[in-house]
Amino acid sequence: MIDIHSHIKLPIDGKKIFNVLSIHDFPKGKGLLFSVGMHPWYLQPLLWNNDFNEFEAIIAQDDVIAIGECGLDWMTVAKPDMQKVVFSKHLHWAEKYNKPLIIHCVKAFNEIVAMCKKANIKQACIIHGFNNNLKIAEQLIKAGFYLSYGAAILEPNSNAVQAIKQTPVDKLFLETDDSDISIDVMYEKASQLLAMSIDELKLQIQANFSKVFENV
Repeated sequence: MIDIHSHIKLPIDGKKIFNVLSIHDFPKGKGLLFSVGMHPWYLQPLLWNNDFNEFEAIIAQDDVIAIGECGLDWMTVAKPDMQKVVFSKHLHWAEKYNKPLIIHCVKAFNEIVAMCKKANIKQACIIHGFNNNLKIAEQLIKAGFYLSYGAAILEPNSNAVQAIKQTPVDKLFLETDDSDISIDVMYEKASQLLAMSIDELKLQIQANFSKVFENV
C-alpha cells in the first residue's frame, strides 16, 4: 500500500512519504520516502527568506521525492502576500528538481489554481487531505490536480465521502496525514466507497504513483 502523505514516523509494509517538518529530523525505516517544504503554518515573518537556501539543499536530495507540504492557508497568521512568495518559490523548485508538489490549501483554491497555471507548472500537484465540496473537487480535477484523501472519508457525512466518489481513480491518492489510523483502514473504506476491490484499488494507486513519481 502507498501512503502519499504522513506525519507519523512508523514505517509501513509498502511506501510512505513522510512529511519532514524539521529538516533536521529524517526518521529511518523500511519504505520511508520524504517530502520537504515550508508549511504556511510555520512561516516566521522575519526569518522565512533566510530559510530558502537551507530548504533547497534538502529538497535536492534523492530521498526527497516530493516538495511540500506547502501552499496557501487563509486561516493561519502568516500574511497572504508572504505565503504567495513562498509558494512561488516551491513552484520554482518543482520545475528545477523535477519533483511533484504536495499542497496544503485552506480557503485559497482559486489562488492555488491560478498560481500553478501562471507558473505553467508541469509537475504533478497533489492536494492533500481533501475534504471540500464537489464544486471545488471538479475545479481542481479539471485543472489537472490529484486529490489525496485521508481520515475524513471515515466520517459518513463529510465532504470527502461525496468527493471521492466523483474523483477519477487515475487522479486519486490516499494518506494518513497526522492520524494514527493505519493506511490499511483508508484503503478498505475507499474501496467500499468506490465499489472496487482492495486489490484493484492498490493497483490503481500504484499506477498513479508510478506516473507521478517516475524515478522512484
